[in-house]
Amino acid sequence: MLAGIALAASAVALQAFGSGIADHDAPLTSTGDINEEVTGSRISARVKAVHAAKAIAAENTRGEQERVTAKGIFVIVEVGATATWEPQQLGPPRLLTGGGHRYVASDRVDQMSTITHPYIQPGWWTEGVTVFEIPPGELPDSRILLAPSSGFIVEPNGPEIEIDLGLDEAAARRLTSTAKDVHELASRN
Repeated sequence: MLAGIALAASAVALQAFGSGIADHDAPLTSTGDINEEVTGSRISARVKAVHAAKAIAAENTRGEQERVTAKGIFVIVEVGATATWEPQQLGPPRLLTGGGHRYVASDRVDQMSTITHPYIQPGWWTEGVTVFEIPPGELPDSRILLAPSSGFIVEPNGPEIEIDLGLDEAAARRLTSTAKDVHELASRN
């Protein structure tokens, strides 16, 4: 009988404390919608607009204009961000799709042209873009994840901001069908 009580007590303890272990490493996520300021512990951010293009044109580090054509479609997200209390750089943004896929910002676009390059200062909004290259069918119900760069420090439950891009099936189809042939990224120099 004592063995049964001990077994039941350990099962209850495992259930009570075991599920918390998996959640312990989960990021601290603040959520919001497009055109809404979303505040996390280290940054605040907002998505101003979402565009689609078949190709991206941007100035490279040598001052030359480069054009990159998408295998699928480029999704250009206009982002504004400010730091909460000390300067931050954004880590690589990620796009989460309604289908459960994750895409990291495209490495085919020079990072000097994106929101991840400048330091985000407290009290000042920094505006920029991030660019994803995805199959057009992945766009519905997508969300962007923004987080401060962690550098060499690994933060298993570091802060992040998740913003819904407001693209249901119809809006995503409309965006991809009206994609620009070439979207020019502004130079940051």
